[in-house]
Amino acid sequence: MRSMLLALALTGGVALAQTAPEPEDPSILPAGDGQEETFYACSACHSTAIIRRSAFSREQWDGLMDWMVDKQGMNPLEPAERRQIVDYLAQHFGPRAAPRGRNPFLN
Repeated sequence: MRSMLLALALTGGVALAQTAPEPEDPSILPAGDGQEETFYACSACHSTAIIRRSAFSREQWDGLMDWMVDKQGMNPLEPAERRQIVDYLAQHFGPRAAPRGRNPFLN
């Protein structure tokens, strides 16, 4: 009880709760050929958040596959599956176009 009171005092009376992240399923990724293959191959090691915030060219996604195998211990994919996943990633998470127009934060 004493440690609980101390924790409440140190946090300003707010109890800190850690919640587990929501489980993901393939529908978190854009629909398309390779959606499920990409989801299951990638989410075996990390959440899809890292994919969804990325914007790489097809060549960069392909090179990233080599890096994950060589440096992160990912099991190599069969050539057809790798091509499908890289194509999917390049189509849905390729380079983003620069915003058009004047940047209001620049003079």
